[in-house]
Amino acid sequence: MRTLAVIPIQQLEHAKSRLAPALNPTKRQSLVLELARRTIEVLRSVPDVAEVLVVTPDAQVASAVARWGARPLLQAQPGLNRAVRSAQSVALRAGYAALLVVLGDLPLLVAQHVQTALALLEPRGIVLAPDRRGTGTNLLALAPPNVIAPAFGSESRRHHRLAAARARCTLRELWALPLAFDLDTPDDLADVRLVTGGEGDKWRTDEPL
Repeated sequence: MRTLAVIPIQQLEHAKSRLAPALNPTKRQSLVLELARRTIEVLRSVPDVAEVLVVTPDAQVASAVARWGARPLLQAQPGLNRAVRSAQSVALRAGYAALLVVLGDLPLLVAQHVQTALALLEPRGIVLAPDRRGTGTNLLALAPPNVIAPAFGSESRRHHRLAAARARCTLRELWALPLAFDLDTPDDLADVRLVTGGEGDKWRTDEPL
């Protein structure tokens, strides 16, 4: 089904603050931008994704993603759920059948698993990819785009499951390392090196591990 993909990205100066023990502010900002570039590249290669939208309060991010082939939407008020609600409005106005929310900190993301998630999506349904701790949500596909309200934050997986039950729509979960692995802490940085065999830049490729 015709899908709008959205990547919410916060203000660069506040991004990835939990990585501060391992990366200085300049390196954290560079990491956020590189992950955004790569996520856009992956999503643009997914057959069912018609357009990639980036919602951000940061003008520098908006300018960069436009160069990389995404449509920027400057966010007046910060907040992940606000960003997703803005994307839901865009998707509905444009007549998209589905909205795909992908967080911008998935270093192992590959098109194959994103397409699998969309293939699992029912006309009135949700597909959720949890984080590797089993409590968060790294990918959320919604059909129609406003079938539930976003509930990102603490215990978002549980909240999205409850919302799906209230909406009486089909819920499917997709467990896959490229969708579950996010970069939030210094331990995550160490783990990604282990997963990629210690090759520092291997996570930038689009080949399934």
